[in-house]
Amino acid sequence: MIPTRIVCGDRQIKVNLPERTRVIRAPDPLPALPDPPKTLREALAVPRGMDPLTRLVGPKARVTIAFDDPAKPLYPIKGGDFRELAIPIILEELERAGVGRHRVRLLCANALHRQWTRSELTRILGAKLVRAFGTSRLRCHDAEDPDRLVLLGATARGMEVEVNRAVVESDLVIYVGVPATPFNGGWKSMAVGLSSWRSIRHHHRPFPQARGISTQDHERSSFHKLMREMGEVIEAALAPRGTRILQVEGIVNSAIPPEICGVFAGSIEDAHKASLALLDRQFALPVTGQADVVVYGLPNNDYYSRYSVFNPILLRNLALSYAAGSYQGMPLARAGGIAIFANPGHRQGSAQNHPSYVELFDKVLSRMRDPFEIWDKYAEEFAHRPEYVHRYRTAYGFHGSHPLILYGQGVYQLKHLSRVFLACPEHPAVARRLGFEPFSTVEEAIAEAERTLGPDCSITYQAVPPFFWPRVSSGSGGQVLQSHIP
Repeated sequence: MIPTRIVCGDRQIKVNLPERTRVIRAPDPLPALPDPPKTLREALAVPRGMDPLTRLVGPKARVTIAFDDPAKPLYPIKGGDFRELAIPIILEELERAGVGRHRVRLLCANALHRQWTRSELTRILGAKLVRAFGTSRLRCHDAEDPDRLVLLGATARGMEVEVNRAVVESDLVIYVGVPATPFNGGWKSMAVGLSSWRSIRHHHRPFPQARGISTQDHERSSFHKLMREMGEVIEAALAPRGTRILQVEGIVNSAIPPEICGVFAGSIEDAHKASLALLDRQFALPVTGQADVVVYGLPNNDYYSRYSVFNPILLRNLALSYAAGSYQGMPLARAGGIAIFANPGHRQGSAQNHPSYVELFDKVLSRMRDPFEIWDKYAEEFAHRPEYVHRYRTAYGFHGSHPLILYGQGVYQLKHLSRVFLACPEHPAVARRLGFEPFSTVEEAIAEAERTLGPDCSITYQAVPPFFWPRVSSGSGGQVLQSHIP
């Protein structure tokens, strides 16, 4: 046996892994940019597929600068947040073009995430910017405000595209994002971040016919195709108005804390194409061969618990969607394999930030577990329940539908795997309610996997943090590409 330390909630635990275990880790950090402000100014001067920023607007232009909400990235960026760096420089460039700050508004693209307090926004924008724009010109997107939403049309598949009215009322929309994975950025920034339940329900739902292509596999994922289709509707609606969209994306490396290693500006397609190439270069690890058993250590930390509390529904999503569900090519675990997750699975939650999560876990999952049945029966109700709408709009609660979205995203992995184990749970009943089998230790979980799949079953341990995704190709699962037992 080989001793190693695995993340388990808020701590690390010592685990003895079998000698044959293949250990994979994130690629080493790419070099940080020596001068991110300079790189950004150069990108704005020669944006990809567009004219320079100073030629996109005139003195009378109305400009909206939308930006990723504080959920991303997982760890604060070394040297300061990219949004705090980028937006003042963009404002300087707008002033050079004659656009005064009184003609600019800032819009946090939180979609169905919760609204964010001024102090929380200050953490990513800086106090100076928050003070300068006040409460009238710095807002969080409200996906439940009918006066601030506009329906632009529908895709050929019939998916409605509804966005914040600021998009159509502006001469230029600049989006500042920090996409941490291929799932984020690009057209998703606007088609989801500035959208509503009416639109989001079409693609953030469990699909019975899902083929198991991860959303991190941007070249093959149906999700990315849907985002481009929605983007086409947005472009078609904005073209007669003359509204342009400038995408600005900052990419961080795999260091902890992360550092800015790339900045791209231009049309949504062109800027995001460059971002995807850098994300893959930094975070996609080539791996040969699937494994019978995959072990993951899970922290009590994800995008949806930022400045709040990590709860059981978030644990299930982190395990099935982000850990086991993030890959390119094929899943790291073979069909019929076993996933082992290490996390205490605390039975806790925030009644303020995650009110509908509490009801889903306590009441709905005590009666039914099937994601499709739950979606069909409760999605619209949770989305429109008056108390959840009120909490979303005024009390910093996630949208009522949000836990159902996350619960449904684990469908494919549960179909693909034969069993899913949760090691080290504080309350075994919590694990069972989530659809996991509880084991006191990782070693006990591995022993049960060996009894199920054979004593020589192949085992891979995917070490985090930092988060990364394996690019899995067919072949023998015994090849160790990155191995380090601390």
